[in-house]
Amino acid sequence: MYSASVTLSKFMSAHKINPGKRVPDALLGHAVAGAFMILIGYFLAYLVQFDWLLGAWATPFVLMVVVAVMVMVLLTVRGDEGQLQFGRAFGLALFSGWLARLGYNVFNLLLFSVMRPDLKVPYADLVVDKSMEAFELLGVDTVGGDRDEMKLLTMFREEAEWTLTPLGQLRDGMLSLVWVALVALVVSAILQRNSH
Repeated sequence: MYSASVTLSKFMSAHKINPGKRVPDALLGHAVAGAFMILIGYFLAYLVQFDWLLGAWATPFVLMVVVAVMVMVLLTVRGDEGQLQFGRAFGLALFSGWLARLGYNVFNLLLFSVMRPDLKVPYADLVVDKSMEAFELLGVDTVGGDRDEMKLLTMFREEAEWTLTPLGQLRDGMLSLVWVALVALVVSAILQRNSH
């Protein structure tokens, strides 16, 4: 029994495998750096022009940072351990990407709950305007002004304002797990490396 334990210990030391350490140090470092990049990116957009917060750059920027964090974490772990099974790769990619994505929620909480709560209504108006533009691109008539359209506008505005509350940001952060998981599936499938 002792001999098997010593042999296993030597094998783990030689191959840099540490089963007790499920979350590598690199994950937290890369995830925090990614969250900080998203936070700074949004603050810069806010400082330049308020309506840039919903600009065409926002979604690709967040996606790019999330993918970069996932790739860096998986490459670091794969380099350290020499292998990376798909399940572990997916878990690490999902966790690190989601932590990085939380930079967006932190920005919203800081700006709309701490620094400038007075901007919730203008932001909600901006969301409604952008939504109406999207509907018009889809060919939906938004100029009619009937009762159903007014209810829809009111619902969009109320939802946009509620989303900026701490509970709304919590829900947004949890729902973001869906798209982050889809991205993590692709990234982990590409970067997995089975033992030879």
